[in-house]
Amino acid sequence: MRRRIPLLVALAFLTVAPVAWGQSAKTELKDPVLAKRFNEISDRLICSCGCQQGLRVCSHQNCPGATPMRHDIETQLTAGKTNDEIVAAFVAQQGIKVLSEPPATGFNLAAYVMPGFGLLVGLFIVATFASRWTSRRRMSTAPAAPVDPELKQRIEKELKAE
Repeated sequence: MRRRIPLLVALAFLTVAPVAWGQSAKTELKDPVLAKRFNEISDRLICSCGCQQGLRVCSHQNCPGATPMRHDIETQLTAGKTNDEIVAAFVAQQGIKVLSEPPATGFNLAAYVMPGFGLLVGLFIVATFASRWTSRRRMSTAPAAPVDPELKQRIEKELKAE
């Protein structure tokens, strides 16, 4: 039984993985080059229905946001527009909230910088507490003061007497 579990896990992975890698937005484009560009553009945009999913993977059937957006992309691709022009047209219509990644300028730069900054601050805090904790441990295990020889003899004498 134990030998079968890894085999079953591998089989499940091999069954599901191609589906995850092969996800493609629904498009009527037959040209593989245009279909690839369609997917690239869809990855750069968020569905406008409010689901906050990428346009390429919006899971709503007959979505009121994704369906017209996908049709617009197809129309603009067949008209010969570039990927950047199509994305810029969506940004002009709906604002930067339609982008899946905020542009790395101005205040939006914080979205790229803050995770690293937070990690550095967290590491500094952990290092500070760890050094304080270890220094307290060193102080608590410091050697004791020497014992008075007379007291030591008296203790040994009392222990032998019993």
